[in-house]
Amino acid sequence: MKICLIEPSKFVSLTNFVSTISMPPIGLAYIAAAARKANHRVSVVDGPGSAPRSYFSFQGVTVRGLANAEIIKRIPKDVEAIGFGCMFSSNWVYVRELIKDVRKAFPKVFMVLGGEHGTGFPEFSMKQAPLDAVVMGEGEETIIQLLDSVEKGLPLEQVPGIAFRDKAGAVRVNARRARIKNIDSIAWPAWDLFDIETYNRVNQPHGASQGKFMPMLATRGCPFSCTFCTSPNMWTTQWIPRDPKNVVDEMQSYQKKYGTSDFQFEDLTAIVQRKWIGDFCDEIISREMRITFQMPSGTRSESIDYEIAQKLKAAGCHEFAFAPESGDPGVLKAIRKKVRLPSMFESARAAMKANINVGCFFIIGFPEDDYGSVLKTYAAIAKCAWLGFTNVNLNAYSPQPNTESFRALVKNGVIADLNDGYLLSLFTFQDYGAKKTSYNPRFGHLELSFLVILGTAIFYGIFFLRKPYRIVQLFVDLASDSARNKSNKMVKSMLKDAATLLKNKILKPFKATGSG
Repeated sequence: MKICLIEPSKFVSLTNFVSTISMPPIGLAYIAAAARKANHRVSVVDGPGSAPRSYFSFQGVTVRGLANAEIIKRIPKDVEAIGFGCMFSSNWVYVRELIKDVRKAFPKVFMVLGGEHGTGFPEFSMKQAPLDAVVMGEGEETIIQLLDSVEKGLPLEQVPGIAFRDKAGAVRVNARRARIKNIDSIAWPAWDLFDIETYNRVNQPHGASQGKFMPMLATRGCPFSCTFCTSPNMWTTQWIPRDPKNVVDEMQSYQKKYGTSDFQFEDLTAIVQRKWIGDFCDEIISREMRITFQMPSGTRSESIDYEIAQKLKAAGCHEFAFAPESGDPGVLKAIRKKVRLPSMFESARAAMKANINVGCFFIIGFPEDDYGSVLKTYAAIAKCAWLGFTNVNLNAYSPQPNTESFRALVKNGVIADLNDGYLLSLFTFQDYGAKKTSYNPRFGHLELSFLVILGTAIFYGIFFLRKPYRIVQLFVDLASDSARNKSNKMVKSMLKDAATLLKNKILKPFKATGSG
């Protein structure tokens, strides 16, 4: 079949760090590679990557990338299937309207949605948009069987891992597909279908910018089941690593083809097994590769000691982050976050001794939080700053789709309707310039917003006061193509976007009506 895969344009706010990231869409690139390997003819329309300095307004929200009409114009006229990606449910408010517009232009073409949003809300997504199917979870095997079934007219009831619309128009949800065990058999992402050079010119990766970058996945899944996380639903709790040799082969291929020197590992939990990370580093070192790599999403502290940290540094590791989420042991137990703060700080000291930058993720506003737990989180944040962490990402709690925490809030009537207010609250939880939506009975919306800003101010106040020369380093980074840490890169990204938005006279604050 002839399939066109679409990466929709995305919401952006200058005070929402995640939204200012401009990275090639690795999920869509994997799906493209899988479909092409199965002899389907694949094209891609990358909304954000094709127009990273173009912005338009959608219902009062700024969107980065191609406008709908331009996306539709780039879809081949003889296309037989169209696939959309949607990772963040906050972006669904825009994506569903894009799907409606595409459906008007291609009324008889089979249309499918993939990504974490569809996995969390398959029936909801199909009721809100004119889709024929939704792929749930890991998509490489599912998309191939789905396309083959559509092409041959086979019943979709036989395709595990999808929701679909039957002949009567009713939405049906099939059983989930088992995870792919041999992930080394999965085709590498089809990056030749994307404009990698433009992404590197924009230079706004997830972690600190250290040269020409490429996103990577060395592992899939996470072995833990935190109550607020979408991973158990999206990936199950299986953590499956690739063969380190296969990963490094892929890295070297990008060095040769794209001149890549910095690799951004977007794994959910890259470091779980001490032996695996040791073997991975040894493989890089044995090949004498001159690279940097970063793990900005999160690592497990139990696998990091000074010996491993030294090996990571020798292999090129520049920065990684821990994700304790809370400074209160009681909250950690309630959300099933299996982390011991003393062990985390010990691992962080070992990493910093090896000259690796360390960051940390915290969340305030869990339903289990109270003022005492917030104070303990502030104390942990202050300790991070004092020890020398280079960034702390502090967010408000957000009930992500179909997580255990989300289901409890629905059961208790805290979330009564999956309306746009709820969806957009999933964007504002990371936005320092927007009012948060509180799902905690002890904190109001404005109070939660203040608590998040205060916690961030505590970290960066200590961060700069303890070592004032960091202010000079920040200004030096602003004038260069690189950034020595994630904090400096965040400021650079914000200023880059601000300059373009001001130039186009469309700089507006993000506004959303919360639901809670």
